[in-house]
Amino acid sequence: MMEFTEDCSSLQDRFHFNEIYSLNVLEGSWVLYELPNYRGRQYLLRPGDYRRYHDWGAPSARVGSLRRVMDYY
Repeated sequence: MMEFTEDCSSLQDRFHFNEIYSLNVLEGSWVLYELPNYRGRQYLLRPGDYRRYHDWGAPSARVGSLRRVMDYY
């Protein structure tokens, strides 16, 4: 289990993994990207429990980067 509180441009480089099978967003919204450096398919996650990667609409557990949504326009 890990806790993320800041953006990460490459999960592989920073934490040596690139798959997330489940997660729980406690507050705020986050965008998960399929590839490093905020590229590829994007998945917007609002607070809630995501028990499987299918719950956020991904075809696989691969996540390359993630970023917190700071402003809504």
